Amino acid sequence: MSNAIFRVQSHKFTQDNIESTLICSNCDDVFSKEFLLDLEGQTIEFKCPVCNVLGEADLPYKTAEEREEFDDDLDEVEEEEGIEEFDDDY
Repeated sequence: MSNAIFRVQSHKFTQDNIESTLICSNCDDVFSKEFLLDLEGQTIEFKCPVCNVLGEADLPYKTAEEREEFDDDLDEVEEEEGIEEFDDDY
C-alpha cells in the first residue's frame, strides 16, 4: 500500500513519453520523472527519488486537442520524410 501521493505539478507529452514534474506529499520535494506513453491515464506506484517512500501518481490523459495536434505533427513529419527520401534518390 502506498504511503504518499505524488501530485502532478506539470506534464508534457513527447512522442514516446510523458515528462512529469511531481511533488511528494511526504517530503514536499519536487522532482521530475518520465513515464511511457502507454501508461497515460493510469495510476502508477513508485518510490520517491528524494525520500524513498512508496507512493502513487495519477498520470494525465492527452486532451482531444493535444491528440489532434500530435496527429497533425506526425502527418507533417511523415510528409517531410517522404519528400527527403524522394530528393535523396536524385
